[in-house]
Amino acid sequence: MNATTHAVFGIAALVGASLFAGEEPALYAYPAAAVAAWIPDVDNPRSRLGNGLSRTKSPVLDGLARPVSWGLRALSFVLFRTVGHRTLTHSLLGVLIFAAIVSPLAALVPGLYGALLAGYASHLFADALNTRGVPLLWPMGKPFRLLPGGVRSGGASEFVVATLAVLATGYGLYELYPAIGRSFDGFLALTF
Repeated sequence: MNATTHAVFGIAALVGASLFAGEEPALYAYPAAAVAAWIPDVDNPRSRLGNGLSRTKSPVLDGLARPVSWGLRALSFVLFRTVGHRTLTHSLLGVLIFAAIVSPLAALVPGLYGALLAGYASHLFADALNTRGVPLLWPMGKPFRLLPGGVRSGGASEFVVATLAVLATGYGLYELYPAIGRSFDGFLALTF
């Protein structure tokens, strides 16, 4: 799956988890879940995070982002050379390691911790839909797939899956924020 699809799945996972918990997430949780959905692909030097952060037109932002960008590139290189792509970071062990790394946030900002975990886990779910699957039990076992043939990355079927995730997220947001839902219902009544 591509970075946009992963971001959509990250937000969808946050909305689903919030509905399950019966709590509205803070606004900062949405971009956190989207970015966390990219983290498992840090083991690929050509991925959104594995390639470092994009340069901006602001020298101040570039100066702040440069060390993080170098760190991401170094981590990507090490992971790719030692364990390869779609191994450790795409497994349950990877989820546990990530959860341990971000666990200090649980006490400080519980909503952020939950958003990061939802986003990270959503990546594995999304990749389990495609043809290669994910090695959930890495380093043992075969890849796990949710669909027999799988969805080809970058194809029309991925677009359909991402669209379904957006629709499900929209419905989830409608349920999560009833006031917005009532406003939308009123808009629909006026329009149609």
